[in-house]
This record gives sequence, structure tokens and C-alpha cells, in this order.
Amino acid sequence: MATRILQIVPRLSPDVDGVGDYALLLAQRLRDRNQIGSDFLVFRPSRRTRSRVEGFPVHRLEAHTVAGLLERIPTGVSTVVLQYSNYPYLLGKLDTPLWLVTVLTALKRRGLRTVVMFHELPTLRYRGLRCPNLVQQRVSRGLARAADVVVTNNSAFQRVLSGWATEPVHCIPNFSTIGEPSNVPPLSDRDRALVVFGSSDRLRLYHRNQATLRQVCQRLDIHTLYDVGRPIDWTFDQLAPAVKVVRTGFLPAAEVSQLMLNAVAGLFDYRRFPHNLAKSTVYAAYCAHGLLPLCNQRPLRSQDGIVAHQHYLDTQALQQLPQQTPNLLASLQTVASNAHQQYSTHRLDDCARVFTALVGTAVPDLPVSAGPHRARASS
Repeated sequence: MATRILQIVPRLSPDVDGVGDYALLLAQRLRDRNQIGSDFLVFRPSRRTRSRVEGFPVHRLEAHTVAGLLERIPTGVSTVVLQYSNYPYLLGKLDTPLWLVTVLTALKRRGLRTVVMFHELPTLRYRGLRCPNLVQQRVSRGLARAADVVVTNNSAFQRVLSGWATEPVHCIPNFSTIGEPSNVPPLSDRDRALVVFGSSDRLRLYHRNQATLRQVCQRLDIHTLYDVGRPIDWTFDQLAPAVKVVRTGFLPAAEVSQLMLNAVAGLFDYRRFPHNLAKSTVYAAYCAHGLLPLCNQRPLRSQDGIVAHQHYLDTQALQQLPQQTPNLLASLQTVASNAHQQYSTHRLDDCARVFTALVGTAVPDLPVSAGPHRARASS
């Protein structure tokens, strides 16, 4: 490969990690379409961490220090991409890894280009309240200031980062990490199945929500609910016997993709992050597979080109539709088609093309937004 980069990730396959999956798919597309090779440095390696994954060299970070990380930078790379989601990089609840900022500065002194992709910004949550985590924010702010290039996945994060970074902040909405099928069947050709996909946060969809879930299944004539992801402790008594619940556990991406192609709708809950839907790979996967995306309870504010009742339907609105609504499936198909079309503006190919420009030296001609340049914020 003419160009080699190093991607730093929290974990990597076969360990389950959304950021690692994102980086691995990006690396495959950069290699196959853009002739850019990737090495990986795994921040939290396990006994399952391999020396190569999908043909890419994988390095283990054993010493979480400036010297320990710098020693693991392979020769021949021109750019280091830190795939950053703050909490996986914490080695303890009170950890504040400001040493990562020192690493970026040292890499720049070596002549390496530094890119930080912010998958999350740190927040504190207590019951219904959310506020910035000021302690962990120091790390994110320092990384944004130190990096040559700053990237994130939604406009709300972009606005915050633009107040910290010295250069425009690029925004690339997340792509589907379980595939982007080329042929998407209409809802009328699918099974009457509902998919609930994601991490243990699926509990928010079930907790105190059984009546709504039952009504959704009745309205859409759902016969099967596929619960996909880490096993969670929950009963579905209120759905039985009309709806069969299949707990799949973890599945390979290809199998999840096939489930979604055969289902009518996919349910998500983004009340914890009401301004950040563009960063959801679950929502992206539903859109990429042409399902009807269903938002739990109320709609979210319009954001990143995603508009309620145009690109997804909320469960309250679905329940309020008259029982004898003519051409219900046609109305739902319009929303599903809009969501699929909106997703097509930031597919994996588009993201790889932008990253290709970002890891080089040229200023990219971006199809996605870049935040305004601002003066460096004070400490």
C-alpha cells in the first residue's frame, strides 16, 4: 500500500466493540477502494486479541503511558487515527487520561499527522438529568486542540468541538456496521417481524414499556420479535402468545443483516441522546436495510437532516393512527423509503472517501459539513 495509517481503538474483533467494528469496516474500505493500509493498536487487549484481523496487523498496548504508547507506533505509518469514545479509554472510574494529549503532541513532533474521531463526548447522567462531565471533558478538549484533524458523527458534538479545536471540525454521520445491502425489498414483501437491535440499552425499550410494545405489535400485525444483542434479563409475558419472541444473542453481521432485510420495522430508543441520533449505528442499520425505523415514545427534534415522521415514526404517532387507516403499509413505506434515501448520503463509501482526504495532506472537498473555525477556547 502506498499509504499506511495506524488506528487506535478500545477493542477489536473478536471482542465486541462498536468503535472497533467501525474502524475495521473503515479500514477494509480504505484498503479495497483507496489503497490505504491500516495497522491497529488495541488500547484494552484481551486474551482473544489476535495478531492479525482481516489481514490487518494488530498491536497490543500493554503499558498505558506516553512512552508505552509511543513504543507501539509501527514504522512506516504516516497518520495516527485515534477512534475515541472516552469511557472505554478509562482504566478506572476516576481515571483522567490526559497523557493521551501528550501522546498526540509527541506524534506531531515526529512528523505524523494526527486525526481524532470523537464517537462520544463525556456526560454525567443521574436519573433524568444530563450534563457535561467536566473532569473527562478536559481530555476531550485537549485532544481536540492537539489534533491536526477533528472529526465527529453529529452536529451537536460538532458545535461543542468547534469551540475547542483550532481548525474546522468535520462531521460524518455514522454508517451501518452490519452491512449495506444493494437490494432492499419493500415492506409488503417482508415478514411481519420486528427487530430490537443493540447493546444492553435495549432494556430501555422494555422497561415500563410492555403495553406500548404490545400495541405496536398489534398495529403492525407483528408475529415475531427478534431481540438481537447481548442477552438481557427480561420477560415478554405481555406479548405472548400472539407474538413469538426470539432471543438471538450475538450474531454475525451477515445474519443480523438478513434478519433486518426480512423484517418490517426496527425499534430504537434515543431518549438518553436526544440530539445525537446521527451517531447511532443501530438507527443507521435500520435505514440501510429499508426497515421502518420506530422511535420509542415521543419524536426527537430535527437534527442532521433527520426529521420525525419523515425519516422515522415514533410509537405514539403509530398508535394514534386510525385503526382503519387506508393503505397503512403504503404510508409506512414512504417513511422507510425516506430513511433509506437519507442514509444513502453517508454510506461507508462516502465516509471512506472523506477519511481518505483527511489522512492525507490535502484539504478535502467534503460532502458533509465542517464546523466553523473558532478561536481556541480558554481553559
